[in-house]
Amino acid sequence: MMEQTYFVTRTPEIDGVHFVHSDKCQVFPDMQTEELGTFEGCEAAMDVARGRYDPINACALCCPKCYVKRGDADAAA
Repeated sequence: MMEQTYFVTRTPEIDGVHFVHSDKCQVFPDMQTEELGTFEGCEAAMDVARGRYDPINACALCCPKCYVKRGDADAAA
């Protein structure tokens, strides 16, 4: 697996959630983001983001493996 750099939105988006995006994301937000680091997968980036923001979720496009659908489990869990 290739390493990617991940970011989290500093300002909450939909329903007050901060979203994790990779640097290759097609819908990378224009808003301010904070770099989380370079990882081989979104799971480690999500762990770092959880330590900084609550609630968090992953972008469905660039981090589908870590994305939690609304209404499923708590995104911050």
